[in-house]
Amino acid sequence: MRRLKMAIVGAGVMGQMHARTVAECDSAELVAIVDLNKAAGEAVAGQYGVRYISSVEEALKDESIEAYTVALPDRLHVEAASKLLMAGKAVLLEKPMADTLEGARQIAEAAEKGGGRLMVAHIMRFDPRYATAAEAVRSGKIGDLVHAHAKRFSFQEVGIRMRGTSSVCFYLGIHDVDAMQWVTGKKVKSVFARSVSKIMPSHGVSSEDAIFANFLYEDGAIGNIGISWAMPEYMPSGINASLEIVGTKGVLQIDTSDHGLTVINRDAVVIPDGLHWPEVHGRITGDLKDEVLHFVTSVRDGKDFIISVREAMQAVAVNDAILKSVETGKIVDVEAL
Repeated sequence: MRRLKMAIVGAGVMGQMHARTVAECDSAELVAIVDLNKAAGEAVAGQYGVRYISSVEEALKDESIEAYTVALPDRLHVEAASKLLMAGKAVLLEKPMADTLEGARQIAEAAEKGGGRLMVAHIMRFDPRYATAAEAVRSGKIGDLVHAHAKRFSFQEVGIRMRGTSSVCFYLGIHDVDAMQWVTGKKVKSVFARSVSKIMPSHGVSSEDAIFANFLYEDGAIGNIGISWAMPEYMPSGINASLEIVGTKGVLQIDTSDHGLTVINRDAVVIPDGLHWPEVHGRITGDLKDEVLHFVTSVRDGKDFIISVREAMQAVAVNDAILKSVETGKIVDVEAL
């Protein structure tokens, strides 16, 4: 079958993960790495024997490139994704869609005007635990939503590495904000949030350590979420997340803190990632592989993506409201789309 020619925009941590995943995908062909940083871009391009291109504008001159993964910091998504979508290219855009609702709207408008296909890479959509949970709710197994609770706690080094280029709310919390609406099938109507900043400032980083928020759903159900990158490095896992949904007929629980394998020695207790992007027999597998494959085959075969642009925008709208609530200290309504 025909292989989709793809380029990766961004040679950072996630860009490198996507480059490897595309390079190992039988349905796609990695043809270029795009990054303003020549040293970083050339290093990744050289690793896979593909072209290095210095900018999105230069990349668009090569009409043979059919699709792009944009894996830049979230505050750079609007410009890069909009240019590609306006040129009619298919784009797999790393979450979040943008760091503001206004930015997300600009990207959506570019996709509509330019005709480019857009899929926002919400990797939890490909996690079998969350996907099975969503199906259980849809089938009525737990009845109508009463309340929901989610958390995602990660290592301090994640926040330190970000150096204030993203909020903990957008870098980590976007996963669970999306899940709390996708899995329940209900939109969040308003939020009340608080933040704390002690650890990040001690490292010279202008960022929150954690944000906790209460939700009111559109049907009167309630929920809350805790998001943090305050965990010390000696914790066994940096993927410490959970989701609990209580309904009128039952309860649904997801706990990601145990991936089924624990490695213990005199130095540490470690729980390796077993689902998101584990390496198995020298190849990336798991949720990221499934996400990339879904994007590639959907573009190639003209099929719908499992996440719509509006759903991705809805998660950004809730995050916008969370940060406004943190800033104002008030309950904030989620802007309607």
